[in-house]
Amino acid sequence: MATRSRIAFYAPLKPPDDPIPSGDREIARLMVAALSAAGHDVELPSRFISYQKRPDGAVFRERRKAGAEEAARLIHAWRESDQRPHLWFTYHPYCKAPDWLGPAVATALSIPYVTAEACRTFQGSHTDWQDGRAAVQRAVKMAAVNFCLKPSDEAYLRSFLPDMRSVVPLRPFIDPHGWTVERPSTGPKAVFTHAGPIIIAVGMMRPGVKIASYRLLAESLFGLQDKSWNLVIVGDGPEQDTIKGMFQFARERVCFTGSLPHSQVLGWMQASDLLAWPGIGEAIGMVYLEAQALGLPIAACDTAGVANVVMNGITGLLAPQADAPAFRETLAALLASENERRRLSAAGPTAITSKHDSMGAAATLGRALDPLLRRGAHLAGKAVPS
Repeated sequence: MATRSRIAFYAPLKPPDDPIPSGDREIARLMVAALSAAGHDVELPSRFISYQKRPDGAVFRERRKAGAEEAARLIHAWRESDQRPHLWFTYHPYCKAPDWLGPAVATALSIPYVTAEACRTFQGSHTDWQDGRAAVQRAVKMAAVNFCLKPSDEAYLRSFLPDMRSVVPLRPFIDPHGWTVERPSTGPKAVFTHAGPIIIAVGMMRPGVKIASYRLLAESLFGLQDKSWNLVIVGDGPEQDTIKGMFQFARERVCFTGSLPHSQVLGWMQASDLLAWPGIGEAIGMVYLEAQALGLPIAACDTAGVANVVMNGITGLLAPQADAPAFRETLAALLASENERRRLSAAGPTAITSKHDSMGAAATLGRALDPLLRRGAHLAGKAVPS
């Protein structure tokens, strides 16, 4: 039987088995599944989190020191082991969450180092995160492959890499084949007394760009009170009370479900007529991919992260970012025309299958990593996986 190659997978921001749901956790899980589907054994060698919320030199040095100690532990455990990895894969290193483990371990074990979705934050001043940014740039420069999930990240890598030979485009992806969809026991149409299309919004209730999206949605719907619609909002978080206050005007036309298991989120989406989520500052927006897979037309803003996964005029309608009147017009157009909703709905599943399916991602990962894995196994002095 052929020996399967071993990949050490690490996510410095949030490990894939973290109990708190988020887009980063979901993408990390999808990466692990795609690597497994490509024929590799994937191990989580560490759950060390390097993330710091605010720039602080003392916290940065503390995280860096703890990361060096964790890297030393792994090197000691693996140096003479016949179960050492053939490749190290770090998902989403960025200036708030640098990778203090992978470069050291990969160098010590003479195995290839790979990143996916390396990027930078634009929060704060240019100097606030410069030490973390420098660490990420050093790691990216030593990487054999840097998978790039969105155009903004590609532009960032281009700004400091000597060339782009290590950069491999990888479209954001989902795995609808493995979904369990649990429709709500009480359907949305039974929840509301008003007739009209069911709008669904799905988003964490956090400060910053998330609450900005909720605010834009509320402002837009406030101007559409003369239209027929009902709204389901899925999510919770520290800004829950503030966000509920934004939608007081909707009264019995809005239903807050709170946080739900993924299967139930999909069920509510499947039972709705359109997804409305502005997506201000959205990096990728997994909810848009899920909506398209379920044939749900989308109303969103034309931000870089959203436009990367939603085809404007084909699977959804995108308004200029943070433009409440334009977003209101987009919503009004979808609410007024069932034919338009059906047209966008029909294109969604095909778009996912052709551009954003996990099997395609597994093939892309395999093409880029297989030569490295053979080299990594050879350099480590172990049997070369076939």
